Amino acid sequence: MFFHEKSYDIDELMRHNMHIHTTFSGCAKKEMTAVDIVRTADECGLEIIALTDHNYPQKKNAVATQRLELLKQIESIEHRVKVYVGAELSSYGIGKFADDIECDNSLDFRLYTTNHFHQGYWEHPDEITPRAYAVHMLAIMNGVIDSGRADCFAHPFMAGYIHAFEDPHSVTRAFTDNEIGDIMEKANKAEIAWELNTPALFKDPVFFHRYFQIGKEVGVVFNIGTDAHVLSNVDPKQYAERYKEILY
Repeated sequence: MFFHEKSYDIDELMRHNMHIHTTFSGCAKKEMTAVDIVRTADECGLEIIALTDHNYPQKKNAVATQRLELLKQIESIEHRVKVYVGAELSSYGIGKFADDIECDNSLDFRLYTTNHFHQGYWEHPDEITPRAYAVHMLAIMNGVIDSGRADCFAHPFMAGYIHAFEDPHSVTRAFTDNEIGDIMEKANKAEIAWELNTPALFKDPVFFHRYFQIGKEVGVVFNIGTDAHVLSNVDPKQYAERYKEILY
């Protein structure tokens, strides 16, 4: 489902941050408690945030239990910001998921990654070429859409976790406009949003300008996600001007 109104106005989108990690993600700083994240979001005047910790096959379904603990922490304080407690879920191969669907459906917000290729359990294409990776990512994303598990794609198409090439942008250049438009249209019909992920956007601005323009043409819903691992990254508004330079 979509969690806010469709908009292509960056200032409007910056009222939400749909990708924030808590201390349940090993990569997040100790300051990233649910309470301090929510207080920071309130101070920044955000309207909606989503807590999206990582899941792993070796800790199957753990994010469902973590959600209950995070809800307890959030309910202990007064706050204005709307908080969705979800997870950054993993489809690590075509039709392969780190958790049971019952776990996914227990979450408030299901943010799906299909390109964490730096993880040892992630499946890579048989042929190690930029085009092969592009085709492989599209196949994984199609599997996620068909599964009905997702509310949004996390840093879609991003190739920064692929270490096989000196220039990872060679992978994003391997996607055709038609392929991007077709899968966006398919996801849109399934009410799956597309993330404007801050680190991915800044590292590959040429591709994500193209991605944004195609998404506008198709009519998709974009979510802002800073992928925050520290409190100073909770507020996306600090990046608004850079977003506008890249996307407009």
